[in-house]
Amino acid sequence: MKVTKENTGDLTAVLKIDIIEQDYAPKVEEQLKSYRRSANIPGFRVGMAPMQMIKKMYEIPLRSDVIEKLVSGELSRYLEEENIKTLGYPLASDKQTEIDWENQKEFTFFFDIAIEPEFALDLEKVEETYYTVEPSEEMLNKFVEDIQRRFGQFSSPEKVEETDMVYGEIIELDEEGNVTEEGIKSHCSIAIDKIAQKTIQKKFIGKEKEAEIVFNLSKAFPNETDRAAMLRIDKDKAKEFKSEVKFVISSINRIISHELNEELFEKAYKGEDIKTLEDFRKRAKKDLSETYKREADRYFTNQATKEIIKNSSIELPNEFMKRWILANGQGKLTSEQIENEYQMYEESLKWQLIEAKLVEKFSLSVTKDEVKQYFKEALIGNYFPQAENETEQQTKERLEAMESVADNMIKNQEQTKQVYEYLFDQKLTQTLKENIKLKEQTISVDEFIKLVQNPTKE
Repeated sequence: MKVTKENTGDLTAVLKIDIIEQDYAPKVEEQLKSYRRSANIPGFRVGMAPMQMIKKMYEIPLRSDVIEKLVSGELSRYLEEENIKTLGYPLASDKQTEIDWENQKEFTFFFDIAIEPEFALDLEKVEETYYTVEPSEEMLNKFVEDIQRRFGQFSSPEKVEETDMVYGEIIELDEEGNVTEEGIKSHCSIAIDKIAQKTIQKKFIGKEKEAEIVFNLSKAFPNETDRAAMLRIDKDKAKEFKSEVKFVISSINRIISHELNEELFEKAYKGEDIKTLEDFRKRAKKDLSETYKREADRYFTNQATKEIIKNSSIELPNEFMKRWILANGQGKLTSEQIENEYQMYEESLKWQLIEAKLVEKFSLSVTKDEVKQYFKEALIGNYFPQAENETEQQTKERLEAMESVADNMIKNQEQTKQVYEYLFDQKLTQTLKENIKLKEQTISVDEFIKLVQNPTKE
């Protein structure tokens, strides 16, 4: 086999592959013999059919299959040995002539390729703002109240109040207000302050155990996911559920919030030696701010990405890439769609090249151990808390149990992929923050929401 390359542009070329009979004939002959040994043809014992008959039946499709594999392998070998980095994959060239598989002995194949452009990555020229999102005092007060409730005590009051949780049975009613025959019945809990309409909340407040409350479930809980969980049905059915329901209270639970004292500070932030309410609120504010950090990171990375692409000097072989996108779409895209949306594809392709260079330059990678550690710390840790006065044996058993659960979790490919992408994004964001001209600005939650909804950069 012989491969020759002819440049057709700064970033495009045609590869010509010449194949003669000696290149493929031995492999075809070998496979024909293998077919003959196992061929079960009427009138002949297995393995005894004449070779001429085997050739007549199988030679042409076998030859084309062998040649296609040889061409594919030769393409890969040539690109690797010549250190040619391509964009997309080779496409059949317009130079390709029709092949006569029955009569041709020698073959020539032509492929168009796009060559990866060379470009400099100069992050120091890129300037971007990182926004630290600061929660309001009202949000902080609510967060502190949630902490107090989290570590509070349960009680069973006689009558329902606005912050209580009621347990009981939901029963579907018909248009006449009667129990629907073979209708839905489901035991569930309802947080009174989570009911969307105040008028429905008031129906519960002041009620005692065994009380019956009739209301419209879809108005009380507009989110179909919530309704699906309460009724124990799938989301599609929950979306269509518009019936009135009767809720029969079986129990009332109330959380008595923990006092704001050192005992609460230690429970919430164990080992941090927080003594004053002021220090506790500072620590809680930091905790609350972390809930917005992921969104702030995402916004920063998206904006920095646009700026890096804009400042890059990357040129792409656009006509080839349009052909490649069309071929890769496997009939799902039209040339007109690609033409109209090509700027989006172009930016995505440029970012893939930039990201690959960032990965290489800064050794960005996520290991299996890092994924496993994330499972243990972020997802499993809360289920295996360290007990007070834990013995050495108990510690060993706890850590072994965590290790076992993490090993099972990492077998879930979809879950592992999501964690991998999250950890990689964290590393990428940190790398960008450390290597571009970074301005930092603190803004409120409302300001950040407006910023996300109306980004300034195109």
